[in-house]
Amino acid sequence: MRKTHPVRRAVLAGAATVSAIVLLLSLKPASDPGSAAAAGGAAPPVAAQSPQGGRGAGAGTVVGDVARTQYGPVQVRITVADGKITKAEAVQAPRGGRSGQITADAVPELNQAAVT
Repeated sequence: MRKTHPVRRAVLAGAATVSAIVLLLSLKPASDPGSAAAAGGAAPPVAAQSPQGGRGAGAGTVVGDVARTQYGPVQVRITVADGKITKAEAVQAPRGGRSGQITADAVPELNQAAVT
């Protein structure tokens, strides 16, 4: 297969997207919530789940913890129905300067990839 074959590019793009989402969702705050509260800052919100539509254990909305990255805070909300992700959205994402430009381009693509 040629290096520029469309199927190969699609597979590589899909793998890169999945890897980026996994890394984004696995980010943890740099400090523990206890030290943030002691320093006068607010503790990051705890992941919350709220059922939607009453479809049982496979339905609801999950809001992840705020992850502090070198580019700014990141927080994700995922909506699940029938055990499948139906909606993904960034509650918080890096803003300002180059980070804002990258966020504006990347977040919609990452949201769609998570749903797909």
